[in-house]
This record gives sequence, C-alpha cells and structure tokens, in this order.
Amino acid sequence: MDRSGMPHPELENDVSHVDENLVLARALTRMTEVLQQNFPPEREQQSGCLYERFLAHRTPAFSGQEDPLRAGRWISDLKKTFEICECSEVQKVLYASYLLQGDATTWWETKRELLEMELGSIAAVSWVRFKREFNDRFFPNTMRKQMVREFNNLVQGEMTVEQYARKFIELGKFATHLIATEEMRFGQFQEGLHREIRRQVACLQILTFQ
Repeated sequence: MDRSGMPHPELENDVSHVDENLVLARALTRMTEVLQQNFPPEREQQSGCLYERFLAHRTPAFSGQEDPLRAGRWISDLKKTFEICECSEVQKVLYASYLLQGDATTWWETKRELLEMELGSIAAVSWVRFKREFNDRFFPNTMRKQMVREFNNLVQGEMTVEQYARKFIELGKFATHLIATEEMRFGQFQEGLHREIRRQVACLQILTFQ
C-alpha cells in the first residue's frame, strides 16, 4: 500500500505473478505425475535367455524317482546350461522348476508355497536357495559326504585308465574342495593310478589333468 492506504499497483502485480507461477508449477507437477502413471518409462531389457534357447540344450527332466547321485548330476547339468545360456537368477529357478515331473513336481508345489510365504514372492528365491532345498530333499548331505569319501578313496583297481578317469570326473563334481586347482586335481588323479602307470606318468612330468 502507498501512504494513502491504497494498494501499490507494482506490488500487487508482483504478488499476482507469484501466485500464477505457483499455480503453473503445481499444474506441471500434477501433469508429470499423470503422464508417469499412464506412460511409465520403458524398462531396460533384462539380461538372460529365452526359454527356447534353454530347451535347445536338452537338459533332461527330473521326476524325483532317480537315485541321489542322479539328482546331483541333474543340478550339475543345469549349472552348465545356465552358464552357456547366461540365464538370470529368476530364470534359473523358473526353468529348473519347469523340468520337474511326478514326485518332484509335487515336492516343488508345496515348497514353493512355503518359500512364497517366507520371502513374499517366488521371484525372491535365488538359484542358491533352490539348489539347497532341492539337495536337502533329493541329494541329502549324508549322500554328498559319501560321494566325497568315495572320491577321496578312489583308485584305478581293475578299471582301465579311461574308466578310472570317467569315474574320477564324475565323483570329482561332488568334491571340488579337494581339487580346487589343476595341480591338486592331477595330483589326486595320479595318486589313484596303478603303481607302474603312476611311475610312467611321473617321468613325463605332467602337471595338469586333461
């Protein structure tokens, strides 16, 4: 106001501009919110592999009737396929569950409900957690320990070198901590060979297992 008590024209205009700017800012904010709700930004394409590509590797189904050693091999085969296909964590659990049949499917349906209640969503189940639950049911710790002992005591015996090598590779999957390096792997393999063959191999100074 001026000295006469009347509103000052310039001050009144400034207040009016402030009000208009505030209204405009609020309107733009609201418009942005509406646009984001109706037209959300495109998500980045998730890494992983298509189910068709996964199936192309022909990993066999698992019914739950197989022996525990077969269960261990199934998980090992899946691991290789997942690495080749570069599957995401969610895809690993999803694709593995699709290969379950019979008793294994019945087990997973029950286990899945329990995991969803625990974690809130099946998407929260990691591949590590799936393997742990699967092994507890189909490849128990007692059997895994037995495989480790069998590997640790493995010798060529009456087997040919080729047969011994196949057995060594098969059981070695369950005792990776005993053959963590190439040198450890070859040392373990050489130790189980017949004495004469072991002596010949030692003369060749081979340090890797192929």
